[in-house]
Amino acid sequence: MATNNYTAFAKHYDILMSDVKYQEIAEKINNIVNEYFPEADFLIDLACGTGSLSEELTLLGFNVLGVDISEEMLSIAEEKKINSRLSMQYVFGDMTSFSLQESRADVIVCMMDSLNHLESFEEIKKTFQNVYNNLTDGGLFIFDMNTPHKHRDILSDNAFIFEEDSVYCVWQNEYNSEDSRVDIFLDIFERLDDNNYKRYHEEFSEISCESYAVKEFAKGTGFEYLESFDDFSDNKANDNSERILYVFKK
Repeated sequence: MATNNYTAFAKHYDILMSDVKYQEIAEKINNIVNEYFPEADFLIDLACGTGSLSEELTLLGFNVLGVDISEEMLSIAEEKKINSRLSMQYVFGDMTSFSLQESRADVIVCMMDSLNHLESFEEIKKTFQNVYNNLTDGGLFIFDMNTPHKHRDILSDNAFIFEEDSVYCVWQNEYNSEDSRVDIFLDIFERLDDNNYKRYHEEFSEISCESYAVKEFAKGTGFEYLESFDDFSDNKANDNSERILYVFKK
């Protein structure tokens, strides 16, 4: 499927993702950094979206640069920045090819299964290499990925409904067992008034791979594997994990 920059999805992203506990995710990241690189300051939030996590990480004291390939997402992030009066910065960039030029980050994070949205395993490897190149020695790469178990047994060919006061979303999936890919079809209905809606349609895909493959991809780049968690909990990743949070060190 073609790359999607989430044009319509961006407008309603924060409403549809209102159940995500960004503060808890930021605190989990902060705990990991305090354990492995307590002097870290400069953090890149890859695929930062509308900036909700970037804001929470800034509040925890990090110097945050948010990077995203969706201009629509970044526009919303900038609007939220004005309202929050926080100091994070946002730039347009592709996670497979962004560059800090002469600078290096202490920590790079990539959350909310953003790596699953890449087109292929080769793009995942390319992203790992690019992250490695933009990290300082001893820097941390912290990211999460949905697992094949989630794609196969949870998302699969199922449909989900999200209903809020201002928007109604039908989320349909088609599962491909060859690469644990889920093709996702969104029909978003924006409420205009009591009787009228505006409809948007978007499509994108998520790929997934087993944990051992993720570790091999990262180790092949030069990363040292530190640990992995079941979602954003303190429990270790296991065969039933739907999302795994990985921690690697350069």
